[in-house]
Amino acid sequence: MAITHADFFRTLRPLLQDLPHELTADGAQIELGGGRVEIRLGAQGHRALGNFRLPRTLVELRFDGCPQHVIDDFIAGFDRRFRRGGG
Repeated sequence: MAITHADFFRTLRPLLQDLPHELTADGAQIELGGGRVEIRLGAQGHRALGNFRLPRTLVELRFDGCPQHVIDDFIAGFDRRFRRGGG
């Protein structure tokens, strides 16, 4: 993702709302629909496009014991929160 760790956590917080969760330095563990999702952040870096530099962080989502509809709903909300658009 084109995001810093700080921006990732700031963007993630509203998605968590009332979900039981634990934030760590490199991700989060979230109780979700009888299971849980673990989010892991890779090392923060940059991607260069000519003279333009974008932040870059690899993000991994792992679901354990969550029904498929819960996973689908979480991913849809995650995508909405992290969508970046130009105008």
